[in-house]
Amino acid sequence: MKRPPQLWRVAQIVVGSLLFVTLLIAGLGALLPRNWQVEESILINAPAASVHAWVGDLRRWPRWAQWNQSTLSPQNQLSEPSSGPGATLRWYGRARSGSASGETRIVRSEPRAGVWFESRTQGGEPSEASVLYSERPGVTLVTWQDRGRLPPIIGGLFLDLFQKRLHEHMATGLEHLKDLVEGAGPAAGVPSQTRAE
Repeated sequence: MKRPPQLWRVAQIVVGSLLFVTLLIAGLGALLPRNWQVEESILINAPAASVHAWVGDLRRWPRWAQWNQSTLSPQNQLSEPSSGPGATLRWYGRARSGSASGETRIVRSEPRAGVWFESRTQGGEPSEASVLYSERPGVTLVTWQDRGRLPPIIGGLFLDLFQKRLHEHMATGLEHLKDLVEGAGPAAGVPSQTRAE
């Protein structure tokens, strides 16, 4: 049974329009910037050494720094030792598969200056980040910086949303760090499921 010519023509127009819009979005995403850089700071009423006790040891990171710790309940795997250059924290989502969902590796650690590290999520490019300390009378300015590059096409389309979420995550993480270092400890209730390699 032959389709009515008019209906066939309408179907061609709809399919062609959808294809055009898809190609237009893909082309736009490919042209948009994909590099991101986020920075958040906080003043903590403690010396840099006290801050470093939490930042320099990956065993303590789930308490303040780990993304969606309370909702994703990741299973963590720690290297030994868990601090210093080369220390690595790998995490797995709820539906644990053979490969890690992501990992963080310390590349440099200085008790009075800060910690530099790389983070990578499954299939993504590594990001370069640091948590730096600047001591002032009675307080320490802690600055968390993170930068990297999102995947082609989709990364350009969602760059702003990604940076907004990362800003929120880092600001919340620094508030948790402040509570822990200063001894208030509301972040202490966050579950930590970590095992050594």
